[in-house]
Amino acid sequence: MYTLAFDTTANSVSVALLDDSEVVVQDNQVMERGQGEALIPMVQRVIQLSGKKMSDIDCIAVSVGPGSFTGVRVGLATARGMGLALKKKVIGITTLEASAYQTQGKVLSVLDTKRGDFYTQTFEDGIALEEPKIRTTDEIKALSPSFLTGSGAELLMEIGIPVVQNNMSVAVAVGLLSATVQRPAEPVYLRDADVSC
Repeated sequence: MYTLAFDTTANSVSVALLDDSEVVVQDNQVMERGQGEALIPMVQRVIQLSGKKMSDIDCIAVSVGPGSFTGVRVGLATARGMGLALKKKVIGITTLEASAYQTQGKVLSVLDTKRGDFYTQTFEDGIALEEPKIRTTDEIKALSPSFLTGSGAELLMEIGIPVVQNNMSVAVAVGLLSATVQRPAEPVYLRDADVSC
């Protein structure tokens, strides 16, 4: 089964095509802005490099946040549009669970909110032990998890909690998780959008 997976929730865009649990082609680009403009060309490139066609895709998997409000919306809108056009199901995976994928033991998945705190969720052997929460550095330190993982973990090195990083892109983890997590793609926002007029 071919799964097209992508992530636009943070400071990068990652796209992967998987054949069951095997990664066929993947691409990852770090960028602060412009995820919306980059996503479709990256999807087209991954499909072209794979030698497949869009009609060969059986499922679309997308990271649904938490993360950048615009990034979450871009990913979801693209996945839903492709799902409608191709008549394929769209599965949503949270960025926190993708970051914690294949970690062993008790780990706190951490993503930078860019507001001085962090999106967090505790997992044990990949199983969520709580709902996603926003925590400050002091709250994370008081929680005293065994390990930190995720794109925000490096920012917390000074608090002395060991960091374990998943070497796969978020898109690959999203694609692999979608085989067992059959969840509709709905956005995960832990706070309102930062919008001013």
